[in-house]
Amino acid sequence: MKSLGVSTTYKNVENLNVGEMLERSSSIAPEKVAVTFKKDRVTYKALNERCNILGASLLEVGIKKGDRVSIYMSNCIELYVAFYALQKIGAIVAWANPVYKTQELMFILSNSQAKAIFIHKERHNFDYLTFVKGLRKNLPHLSYIISVGGGKGKGVFVYEELVSKHRKRGLEKPYINIHQDLSMLIYTSGTTGVPKGSMITHYQVIRGGYSYVDGVKATADDIFAGILPLTHSYGCGSTLIQPILIQASVALLESFNAEEAFKTIESEKVTLQHGAPAHYIIEMNHRDIDRYDLSSLRAGYLAGQICPEEIIQWGEERKIYLTSFWGNSETGPGAGTMCPFGSPLDIRQKFVGKAIPGTEIKAVDHETGKEIGTNAVGEMMVRGPHVLKGYWQNPNETKKQLEKDGYLHTGDLISIDQYGFIKIFGRIKDLINRGGLKIYPSEIESLISQYPKVEQVCIVGTPNPVLGESVCVCIIPKGDQKISLMEIRDFLKNKVAKYKLPDELSIMSNFPRLPGGLKIRKYGKDGVQELASLDVNREKSW
Repeated sequence: MKSLGVSTTYKNVENLNVGEMLERSSSIAPEKVAVTFKKDRVTYKALNERCNILGASLLEVGIKKGDRVSIYMSNCIELYVAFYALQKIGAIVAWANPVYKTQELMFILSNSQAKAIFIHKERHNFDYLTFVKGLRKNLPHLSYIISVGGGKGKGVFVYEELVSKHRKRGLEKPYINIHQDLSMLIYTSGTTGVPKGSMITHYQVIRGGYSYVDGVKATADDIFAGILPLTHSYGCGSTLIQPILIQASVALLESFNAEEAFKTIESEKVTLQHGAPAHYIIEMNHRDIDRYDLSSLRAGYLAGQICPEEIIQWGEERKIYLTSFWGNSETGPGAGTMCPFGSPLDIRQKFVGKAIPGTEIKAVDHETGKEIGTNAVGEMMVRGPHVLKGYWQNPNETKKQLEKDGYLHTGDLISIDQYGFIKIFGRIKDLINRGGLKIYPSEIESLISQYPKVEQVCIVGTPNPVLGESVCVCIIPKGDQKISLMEIRDFLKNKVAKYKLPDELSIMSNFPRLPGGLKIRKYGKDGVQELASLDVNREKSW
């Protein structure tokens, strides 16, 4: 692979809006492939031209700067074109995961007052066009549907017609204030409450996308495996923004499938794969992994859940530099912490890194709000230029989550060592109180994940009539392995205090996950613990 000989630094892009960032990369590497998807290969020049044509068409339709437009699509090249076209004309993207159904999509479209929505006419035997049309009677602001793959009806525009060559003309781009004008709304999952739309500016998108670069020393010579959903903040920053920012290439998958990922890594000589621990666990345990040449893969990020140390060790043995980081919807499509590139194995196994440059992180007592000392466990508070401007149309939640001094309540439990490295213990609401004794699920999970019969593990608290909460270990076994509660307790008994030993075992074939497939869904819409109630085989010691 021939090197471009160009290195993009943050100084090169810090004053650009998101649309200008694509234009810069197109001028530097016009004939380089930006995105491959199935049999399609699109160069930077072609991508930029399509975005200009679509942007001009959207202005002609009536979509303008400041309008909210939802993207409700699975991974595809058309999503790249839609996103960057909207950025060029100053429209605000309201992300909607394509797995969302009526209630979830209705909320986003209503809350954002979206004027238009991008969809696939049909995917996987689901008629998205008819579905969205049916919602419009309760969405007076939704004037337009842009459908990939055809379609008819009032306010329906066919994507392919809007990007056709004969429409080519100059694009009149509005002035965009990168520090004030919004690029996107990233909605929280709303698993235990009403979703909230994090307001993210153009400046924050560029800064967030660049935050991924240094942790793996990404360059224009890298080829990314696009296995994450682009509608998710992690996929957006690491795969939709980062590669385009530095003139790299993306080998895009519609959704994650281990064998398809192997084929793509082998055929496209992929160098970087960013994912959740679950993605790597599935790959590690895939029966056909050794049939494929994955030697081009050099590095990858892990986020979405606390990463078992064994995954990073597995990468080390294959000469793949794997490292965890921390981020959330409120910090936009970027990272809040990162291990410096080249960090030793033991650091990457135990920590999610340090605060990225320009960002401040502290741990506070959840009840008093006072900062706590080194290595003590408390709530993570974050302040920095990438933290959200507030929640869209939700001043009460903005006031609740953002302190007057700019610090954001994250709801995550962390400790910070004397060198500034951060260890994460999970969410505050996941803390188990067993008879007054506090238990951090991640501590037990990291040990049980080492048991040879275990493929994936998750610890949750369940009601106990005497102690208040019991420790329930939910396990997906490897293959057809049989596992008992007693053998798990025996495995742990000399490793942890007696009160931390699991009281219950739930054997599962899969874990329910939040949209996007990264985080495990532990709670129902009413906030009640539901993971352990979905088991087939349940065993108790009491």
